[in-house]
Amino acid sequence: MAFYTGRNGSIKIGTSVVEKVRDWSLETTVELLSTNTIDSGVNTFVPGVKGATGSATLLYYQGTGTDFTALLSKIQKTSEITTSDKVTLTLRVDDSGTNSITFDAYITSATVSVSSGELTVVPFNFTVDGEFDTVIS
Repeated sequence: MAFYTGRNGSIKIGTSVVEKVRDWSLETTVELLSTNTIDSGVNTFVPGVKGATGSATLLYYQGTGTDFTALLSKIQKTSEITTSDKVTLTLRVDDSGTNSITFDAYITSATVSVSSGELTVVPFNFTVDGEFDTVIS
């Protein structure tokens, strides 16, 4: 049985791998719809709408192959956010690429955080738009 550490994880934005990732997380939820009737003695449900949100923290790093300014440009801009600002994200558990989750998402918030004696980081949040394209198998 293989164990994975955060050292092996990564994020791809479109086809570009972001080189310096501190962490990422993804939460998937399902709304449950009550099927109770007036004479029900216990709660019963059917699944409703599925959705997912997540977050990641990138280190502010400028190097070859890093396209993280493209990520920031999807929310930190001087015009309105449109459907063209949707990004394709791939969250990778390891370097093989087989243990990954791919989906379209909107960046819902991003912060550039600078403090003395620390690395500059960019935490951001996203909301998945539609179904997952690939999931960990």
